[in-house]
Amino acid sequence: MANFSALNRFIKLQKILNNKNVNLSRTLTTASAKSQQNWNKETTKHTQQHVTFKLQKPLDHRTFCTKSTKDAETSSIDEFRAKEEKREEEFEQQQKAKTQQEEDEKKAKLDAVRTKILEAALQHVPTLGWTRNAIVQGAEETGFPSVVHGMFPEGGFDLVSYFNGKCNEELLKMLQQETENGTKEISNPLEFLVRFVRLRLEMITPYKSQWPQALALIALPQNASTALAQVLTLVDDICYYSGDRSVDIGWYTRRIGLATIMKMTELYMMQDDSTQHTKTWEFLQNRMDEAVQLQMVLQQTEDVKHKFQSSFNSAFITARNILGLNYNRP
Repeated sequence: MANFSALNRFIKLQKILNNKNVNLSRTLTTASAKSQQNWNKETTKHTQQHVTFKLQKPLDHRTFCTKSTKDAETSSIDEFRAKEEKREEEFEQQQKAKTQQEEDEKKAKLDAVRTKILEAALQHVPTLGWTRNAIVQGAEETGFPSVVHGMFPEGGFDLVSYFNGKCNEELLKMLQQETENGTKEISNPLEFLVRFVRLRLEMITPYKSQWPQALALIALPQNASTALAQVLTLVDDICYYSGDRSVDIGWYTRRIGLATIMKMTELYMMQDDSTQHTKTWEFLQNRMDEAVQLQMVLQQTEDVKHKFQSSFNSAFITARNILGLNYNRP
């Protein structure tokens, strides 16, 4: 019995000791965890301070890099915009050039059709006159409907203007061939002027019977500017290739004088019934001789010369400016 009691007390004592060890172990474990937790906090705090200190300079560097990148991006955008604007401008210029080219091609085709019709219409002038009917006949002969006469808003004057322009171009080619394109010296300028004025007027003879009608159309106010431009261009070509390259005050006088003589001779020819218009050519020669004599007289009296030339020059300059003509030659 005594032994059994002693054994029970030993077991109870052992349990008490075991409980104390467990509590001590828990206390130690809790204290260790709290200590570890505090140490981690301190370590983290010091680490963050260290990191903050260490990253201070790299942070400034990143900020600098960000500004540089923004500047570079802005510059790139400006360059891109400039390139796009340049491309748009080049595209617009190309479109304008293309449009202009298309318009020029259309105009060239239209002019070719007009020329073809008017050339055919000239054959009907002797019978139908300088009229819209002659143009209609020319259109039908060239395979175009008669309604294309709407392409000629000036009616008969379009035909007259075409004829005069055509004759002037033919005479210009003759002048260039005669003078080797202006390089050959003319020994007798007066004879040269008379001969080429006569050649130009002779181009009218196939249509002489209907030419008074053409003169009436030319005299109309709405047609006067075109007709005057053709005359002034013609006389300038004749004077230029005759050797008159001067730039003195008589430049205008000689041209307006030649234009006047040419129109006077043209009117005289309408009434001339002589064989091959011999009286007309005599009239032309006499008027040219008188012009030379008048110029010689004026040269002896400077005051009268300047007054006379001034009036002609003013008239010629005014007409040239109104018509927008340019006589600057190389």
